[in-house]
Amino acid sequence: MLLAGCPGILSLLLVLPEVPGVPSPTLLLQPSLLLVTLSFTGSWAAARCGFLLTSGCRPAQRVGQATTGLLLGLLIALADHATRGLWQAAPDQPPSVIEGWSASALFVGLLYGGVVEEVLLRWGAMSLIALALWQGFARSAVRLPPWCIAAAVGLAALLFAASHLPALAAGGIAPDAGAVLRTLLLNAIAGAVLGLLFAMRDLLAAMVAHGAAHLGFALAAMVLAV
Repeated sequence: MLLAGCPGILSLLLVLPEVPGVPSPTLLLQPSLLLVTLSFTGSWAAARCGFLLTSGCRPAQRVGQATTGLLLGLLIALADHATRGLWQAAPDQPPSVIEGWSASALFVGLLYGGVVEEVLLRWGAMSLIALALWQGFARSAVRLPPWCIAAAVGLAALLFAASHLPALAAGGIAPDAGAVLRTLLLNAIAGAVLGLLFAMRDLLAAMVAHGAAHLGFALAAMVLAV
């Protein structure tokens, strides 16, 4: 997972803002440390919860997971764009998923979003949350209770949504409540779907769907550009 996450970490150089006096590679230190920490944390916690890195899914099932992610990304992008009049403080401020789409964004979405974020939020955070709930409130249960899984999916989805707020604020204009709520809601929905795929299948399923969701963003942008 560490090796698989390296391209995603490096891809951040395409989108990270320049900080005067700070070398760009230095900005990669924090996400790199998070990747290392949560990779090992997830490997410890996921094994105890019964979550899988990969399983015996057939190719057709992987195609189905990719299709789920593609449709999820397409619907989120179109809904986000259609409702922009409700949450944008000014035209293009902040941009919708479609307005902010670029080839660089797609590249980062596939490598960082599809791989690194799934290691951080699903493999690491969700597994640790599920294990903590199990040991803290249902220690007598022989197996991880379903309610612990559901709660972990939801809490990890909220963390996933909150992790997108710094990027929202990086546009130079302080986002209003509408933009914050939109960012939290859409990403929480996506995070919940990805968390369910991880819990029901494996981490690779969440990675495949997450990467495909960014392809859905690209498809929506191309459709509206025609």
